[in-house]
Amino acid sequence: MDEKEIEDLLQKYYLKDMHYEDGKILGSMYTKPPEIALKAFFKFYQANLGNPGLYKGTVEIEREVVKFLLRLTSGKDDFFGHVVSGGTEANVIALWAAREMGYKRVLATQDAHFSIRKAANLLKLSLENVEIIKGRMSIEDLERKIKGGDIIVATAGTTPLGFIDPIEEIGKICEMHNCFLHVDAAFGGYVIPFLRELGYTNKKFGFDISAVRTITIDPHKMGMAPYPAGGIVSKENIFEKIEIEAPYLMVGKNEGLLGTRQSGSVAAAYAAQLYFGWDGYREIVKKCMENTNYLVKRAREENFEILEMPEMNIVNIKIKNVGKVKKELYARGWGISTNPKYSSLRIVVMPHVTKEIIDEFLGELKNIKKSYGL
Repeated sequence: MDEKEIEDLLQKYYLKDMHYEDGKILGSMYTKPPEIALKAFFKFYQANLGNPGLYKGTVEIEREVVKFLLRLTSGKDDFFGHVVSGGTEANVIALWAAREMGYKRVLATQDAHFSIRKAANLLKLSLENVEIIKGRMSIEDLERKIKGGDIIVATAGTTPLGFIDPIEEIGKICEMHNCFLHVDAAFGGYVIPFLRELGYTNKKFGFDISAVRTITIDPHKMGMAPYPAGGIVSKENIFEKIEIEAPYLMVGKNEGLLGTRQSGSVAAAYAAQLYFGWDGYREIVKKCMENTNYLVKRAREENFEILEMPEMNIVNIKIKNVGKVKKELYARGWGISTNPKYSSLRIVVMPHVTKEIIDEFLGELKNIKKSYGL
């Protein structure tokens, strides 16, 4: 096939996909990155930090990204970290390193990301659920179940509700029992620091809590970087716990999960952080929270019930027969997710979810509710 035929064929497939710039993807923790980030991605598309000895410039860029992740998480510049494929890989690495240090059992809530269950299964770690109270880990149940040598996974921005576990209290309990505390802030890591500055919360989630050992934080969510760009940061060099000899690599070893590390996204994450800067990210969070509050207000005006007041830019609207409503919304061009156990539609108010999109969505939802007698 010639180039024109290939482009035409690809365009047919492209048109079958949903696109963030259309505004109708409401259930994803992602948005369209700035053009400069996409340019950076393609400029560095050949880089593979699985073999870092060949890519000294990209190694330096990764360190700059990690330093920014450490600033977000109240860490120090000499802490450790890598840009990885996403939150799943970061969570696997954290639990893998903890296992290699002798920790054997995981405690997490059912609202922890599914990758925690996946990691426990892969690593042959036992997993016990801690009860949830109002969408957050129950301190009382944690105190009943915790044992010395456990791995505790707390979440700063749960996937279903966007809630922050009581990490300061969890940290104190972990220190009493000599446990490994991992914080999954894949979504909240780029949100909570700015919620604090904007006066929405005073909660801590990072290394300013002494018990926290590792943190997952993803540039490809509210960091506005393109996929795949997750992050894992740690106080200690957890990577030496999981490294393996690889003599055919320039540095003679591999210290992560993946052998090939697509690294255009490292440059893209760096470009995004340079483009927005600290103040720019704060403005993004400010706008998203304004639109979150607008969604709550307008939904209530249309007589929809909000499951719980949002803690960050994730809103849940309670509705009957949520699975049927999801299918109907999809048929009308809306990409939305649900929380079946809460019987709610879940909307992640990313930068592409504007007030105009919110009004259009609520109009569709109102019509569906009326048509099906919900």
